[in-house]
Amino acid sequence: MQANSKFRMQKSKGRKSFFFTFLLFTFCFTSFAQLNTDNAFRKPLKEVLNDIQKKYGVTIKYADTMVTHKWVNYADWRYRNDVEVTLDNVLSPLDMKVKKEKDKVYKLSYYEYYRWNVEEGWAELDRIASQYKTVEEWEKRKANLKPCLLEAMQLTRLPASPGTAPIKANFRKMNGYTIENMAIEILPGVWVNGSLYKPTKYKGKIPVVLHPQGHWDKHRYRPDCQYTSAAIAKMGAMLFNYDMFAWGESTLQFDFADHRRSLAMTLQTLASIRILDYLLAQKDADTSRVAIVGGSGGGTHTVFMTALDKRIKVSAPVVNLSSYFYGGCPCESGTNVHSCGGRTDNLEVAAMAAPQPQLVVSDGGDWTDRMPEHDLLYLQKIYKWHGKEDNLVNVHLPNEKHDFGFSKRKAVYEFFARHLQLNLKTIQAADGAIVDTAITLEPENAFYVFGDKGEKLPFHAVKGFDKLEKLFADEVRNTKNNQRYKIGLIDLMLLKRQKLGAITLTGQLKADGVEVDMGGLGNRPTFDNQLLTDSVRKQFLQTAKENNVEIFSLAMTGYYAQSFCGREEYKRSIEDCIKTMQLMNVKTAFLPLGVQCDLKKKPELRDSVIARLKVAGKMAETANVVIGIETALSAKEEVQLLKEIGSPAIKIYFNFSNPLKEGRDLISELKILGEERICMIHATNKDSVWLENDPQINMYKVKKTLDEMGWGGWLVIERSRDAKKPSDTKYNYGANTAYLKKIFQEEK
Repeated sequence: MQANSKFRMQKSKGRKSFFFTFLLFTFCFTSFAQLNTDNAFRKPLKEVLNDIQKKYGVTIKYADTMVTHKWVNYADWRYRNDVEVTLDNVLSPLDMKVKKEKDKVYKLSYYEYYRWNVEEGWAELDRIASQYKTVEEWEKRKANLKPCLLEAMQLTRLPASPGTAPIKANFRKMNGYTIENMAIEILPGVWVNGSLYKPTKYKGKIPVVLHPQGHWDKHRYRPDCQYTSAAIAKMGAMLFNYDMFAWGESTLQFDFADHRRSLAMTLQTLASIRILDYLLAQKDADTSRVAIVGGSGGGTHTVFMTALDKRIKVSAPVVNLSSYFYGGCPCESGTNVHSCGGRTDNLEVAAMAAPQPQLVVSDGGDWTDRMPEHDLLYLQKIYKWHGKEDNLVNVHLPNEKHDFGFSKRKAVYEFFARHLQLNLKTIQAADGAIVDTAITLEPENAFYVFGDKGEKLPFHAVKGFDKLEKLFADEVRNTKNNQRYKIGLIDLMLLKRQKLGAITLTGQLKADGVEVDMGGLGNRPTFDNQLLTDSVRKQFLQTAKENNVEIFSLAMTGYYAQSFCGREEYKRSIEDCIKTMQLMNVKTAFLPLGVQCDLKKKPELRDSVIARLKVAGKMAETANVVIGIETALSAKEEVQLLKEIGSPAIKIYFNFSNPLKEGRDLISELKILGEERICMIHATNKDSVWLENDPQINMYKVKKTLDEMGWGGWLVIERSRDAKKPSDTKYNYGANTAYLKKIFQEEK
């Protein structure tokens, strides 16, 4: 037994010795192996950096964690006479760079996608600006940018508001102003926290000011934030300053590291929208005097909120705006907003505020250092096009640094006093000098809503980014499903009749759904319908799910040319359509009465049409689906037709083009039919121009009418193609989809 044990110990020692020898051999071989193309002349990054320091007599500062396990291919081939060129050659493939701290001293850092050199930033702004030469061209560009920005932030459809009252805490009355801490629920179980400042005494309605915070230490608790908030309140406005996502009290729910996730940009925008919703609903809020001011990261947020929310009338981005800096945090540039319009930058987004009053504060100590030389000229051009040059003000402080110091605050006070009609005298000394420091500075915990240790955080609070991410996705999905107006396309008009490509193209064009055709009729007893085949149908449903596209209707377009009122086999075709609807969970079908059953031209067919539609109606009622018919009759005549059919499952698939070509008033026709009789709408007209260029349709008036009627449902684009490019489906249907979404789905 002992001998066996001794043997095992010797064997174990032998294995360890062999393993150590193997590791030593491997290390020696790796270290001293001949460098050649077989191993890509590969060297460890740390070794290369040490060699560069010796060779060029420089110091490179870095943490070991930055270079561990990193290698440089073709290392020796990257050396040049100039050390900075060499470093760029070595580090660029690794998405790394160095920053020069002083002569011959560099600090290793990671590649910063958001920071460009001045010349490159200016050249990019020049390229962007070259796309429009007139105010009309600019306004068209602006109109296209906004929906893209919203889409990039996943806010095309705002998640439904929880609708709860804010949680309030620690109301206090100060000298000339009041403060009340407040948490506003932006998603179920998710809050944005801040403090609402108001003047102590006021009459009537007062301006509303949003004050999002940047990345400075102490955030909204720091002295300069308290100075700014109190001063603007004393001047006569209500002001709400608030935390960024995963900062301040938000860290009770999410880790500080979550602030650097791309979704932070979306959540901060949603938070500001929710705050504005609440404030503007107050009886003392003047909705015509709404402003936003923020510095650094809060300044970037100020720029984007002003571009996206038309309720904001005055803006003041402080020490942030630059054509060569896109925001140093994912909360400023984490979503793909800058790809919009073939790429944009923060200057162009800031220009979207024009012609509204905008104060741009810049300084000599950060990336705004050269604002007056180039970037300001671009903004001035846009404002000049609008004839509002005086509404743009730049206060440049070349000897100051990146902060929210008194000079910056003073500029904001004077600008807001002018454009919000505030009383500057309330913060002026006897000699007229502005003094904003004569207030009581409070400790951090005075601003808490949920208690000193978060003990008052509601029990249903969401905690953890994974749960938040899922919640947000679910809320967006629910909002889409509950969207009042949805925009649909038609596979037949996309030249992809009953083809999977129609679904993917619909997704690419950003429409909400697609109407799938049942196939041709010809001399067959029923449609040439492949969707009753299980494998085909499953492919359609799966493709729709993958592309986030709804198949909202099945179309019996074969009856455009064939006779619904004359074919003996009509029942079978209706049965096949309804069976397919049930298998695909589609609730509406389209049935055109077509040329051969045109009741206007052939009134003698009326009895036959009504008799058949009564049969179809009963079949649809049994299956709990709806069949939408399209006729050439007036709205008044269609109301009578539906009465005679007498089935709640037969409704009108209204087409804008029908009354328009007959000279009837579109709005009156909609009102006559009313909400209950219209199942879907062909939001289209003749093939000559896009909907946005069609002089016959005032789409804003159409929406107002449908809103007043209480109607909601699918707006389906059939034609309205540009006569110059009638067969370019992406060109035509992409433009019409974007236009209808702008009219019917933009909430703010």
